[in-house]
Amino acid sequence: MTGRRVLSLLCLAACATVLAGCGGDTLSFDPVANAASKTAESTSSRVAFTATMNVDGVGGMAFSGAGIFDGHAKSGALNMRFTLPADAQAQLGGDPSMEMIFDGRHGLVVYMRSPLFKTISSDKWLKMDMAKIAKKQGIDLSAVMNANQADPSQTLGMLMASSDAHVIGYDHVRGVFTTHYTLKVDLARLAKDNEQLRKTLDQVRKLTGIESYPAEAWIDDQGRVRRMKIDMSFNAPTGGAFTMSMTEELYAFGIKVNIKPPPASQVLDFSSLVGG
Repeated sequence: MTGRRVLSLLCLAACATVLAGCGGDTLSFDPVANAASKTAESTSSRVAFTATMNVDGVGGMAFSGAGIFDGHAKSGALNMRFTLPADAQAQLGGDPSMEMIFDGRHGLVVYMRSPLFKTISSDKWLKMDMAKIAKKQGIDLSAVMNANQADPSQTLGMLMASSDAHVIGYDHVRGVFTTHYTLKVDLARLAKDNEQLRKTLDQVRKLTGIESYPAEAWIDDQGRVRRMKIDMSFNAPTGGAFTMSMTEELYAFGIKVNIKPPPASQVLDFSSLVGG
């Protein structure tokens, strides 16, 4: 396992955190879907998350982080830290951390900066235009995303495709009383009455083998999602099976934020580095 492949997989995991939140225009009487829609309309919030994943040929990994999101500007910022297998960490060296900025005002652009990017100066950000990358794979990302309905940096979009939701208990999340639901995220529900989206999701299923995700949600008395957990499993484009379980908490709704993309002088375009 080369250090370059490990870095690719770390970026894949980081982007999965972002893309998990890309949702379609789904209307539902499902309590979790309704709560996700309401939460997505919040102007801003803080977020904290943890995740574990396993990649064939690499082994088990984990990452955690925290950040803040601006629902009005469809933007966000995260700080992440990875726990890597010993051999992978030895090959990569450096601090296994990553900074990310998301700009979802026009599509979805992700900026990354990490000490693990050995060939990139520490003051430079790697820019990934997710719409362009998706188009290369024959996917219309704009058909999958609906920036007016969900911040693309959150997992809420997936919960909007909730089905079979039912109560399994009650818990406190950061001191707030919540109702705990279990559910299934059905990707086909995202494509209801949307032919273009159906075609796009067909491509997604072909690339990843994904049909649905098991998930859980914790909803407060104001109908907002306070905690969510999703489980992913698919065949990664880099080869081998990829599984990930992620738990995310939202809090401090309405907090004032001011998130901006890095200056152009500090940005390197991913496409130019890999020859398009």
